[in-house]
Amino acid sequence: MKRLVLLIALCLPVLNLSAAGICSMTNDTIIRLDQKKIEVKDNGDRMKVRVYETGDDGTETDDELVFEGHYRDGQSYERRKHIRTLKIPVPTWDRDFSAHWAGFGMGFNSFTGDDLSLRKGKSLEYNVNFMEFSFPFSRYNWAIVTGAGLRWNRYRLDANAALQEVDGITRLIPAPEGTTYTKSKLNTTSLTIPILLEWQTVKKHDRPRFFLSAGVVGVVKTMSSSKVTYKDDRGKSRTEKVDGGMNLRPVTMDLLFQVGTGCIGAYFKYSPIPSFEKDKGPKINPLSFGLQLHI
Repeated sequence: MKRLVLLIALCLPVLNLSAAGICSMTNDTIIRLDQKKIEVKDNGDRMKVRVYETGDDGTETDDELVFEGHYRDGQSYERRKHIRTLKIPVPTWDRDFSAHWAGFGMGFNSFTGDDLSLRKGKSLEYNVNFMEFSFPFSRYNWAIVTGAGLRWNRYRLDANAALQEVDGITRLIPAPEGTTYTKSKLNTTSLTIPILLEWQTVKKHDRPRFFLSAGVVGVVKTMSSSKVTYKDDRGKSRTEKVDGGMNLRPVTMDLLFQVGTGCIGAYFKYSPIPSFEKDKGPKINPLSFGLQLHI
């Protein structure tokens, strides 16, 4: 027992003591000193003393044995471990970062390039971004943002004609004689995968955070169709699919810019890649702008 008293007395000056606690269960005694735990077990003829180093928060999930001693009938065995675990701090820059991709959005479509006239007020885009991941890399609130989403584009043509593939080339084909199209649309559905660089202001109380975001969005076409609506001889409205596919590129890319505050943002999007394959359709580049509700 004198060796035990001597051991604890020698340990106390080195432990940088800030708090201590002693509890006893049957013949076992546990002494807690700041980030050290001294465990004493006495089974009658042998006493075992172990010294552990605990985690920063006082938990015992990552205990590390630094000393072990066995004492019996005047004989002793001691073992010390001098190598300590190297703990590398992990940055916590993402603690308050809230990315702006996931959510619901709506905007207006347009084209640049060949003269393909649209009714822009009725050419709409819908976005449902259902997945997002952010990877902050700076304490100044910068992050890489990615995820996935779905997009529906509806281009309402301002002509009594429809897009159709003829002899391997997509052209604007006039309506049959005596038929007037009340609607002529090009519809596309796509999977979107972004890689964005986002910056946002520091979080202050309950104030909305201002953000800027820009980057590229990969676009994978999943469906496309050309549809028309007209009235038959009996005056009944009919909708027919004219064509599908139509040499639209299966994979394209958009340049996206976003700006906003809180959960509301405005976006502008432009594709530097023409919608149709080279020499197989109109030379048009889609663009769109609208609002996004981020969740």
